[in-house]
Amino acid sequence: MGSYSKIRHIQEVNQKLEMRMLVEKMTPSSLSSPRAQDTKEWQKFFNQYYKLTLPVDGNWEDPTYNLTMKKYLEEKGIPVWVCKKGDGYCNDNDEGQVTAKGSDISKSLNARNLDMSTPKKTNAKINTTNDKSYDYKLENGKYYFKGKGSLSKKYPNWIESTGKGLESIKQNVKF
Repeated sequence: MGSYSKIRHIQEVNQKLEMRMLVEKMTPSSLSSPRAQDTKEWQKFFNQYYKLTLPVDGNWEDPTYNLTMKKYLEEKGIPVWVCKKGDGYCNDNDEGQVTAKGSDISKSLNARNLDMSTPKKTNAKINTTNDKSYDYKLENGKYYFKGKGSLSKKYPNWIESTGKGLESIKQNVKF
């Protein structure tokens, strides 16, 4: 299966999962199950690790949660298992959900525990002395700004620079 075919398959499975979620909402008992509790731990971790805002509700059917799990497992070199009806591993109604399988489950838990105890490394460079209005950041080849002083209320968080502002930062700010 080529890359495009894999992506298309994942998109189709996600669409089926989203449609199923619209029809059958997870019940309160399923959201308080051990599996849901584990999912909540992953959701909390992903929110911190990737700076996301996933709901911490234990819903393992959430497409964004599943895509994030896939991304994390791939980054850690852990084989990704996408549940398929009749695969002999997952329940038939778990189609499209992303997980690790067998001994890879403990590898994913070990990776999460290590990442929770080790701050995520960043290659960000920050300049806070260029001027009195903004701080500037260069991270992963992208330029950001954040207001300070009276502009800190208007621009309290890092905003990716574009257009003329981006060109100005590239020309005038030293990192």
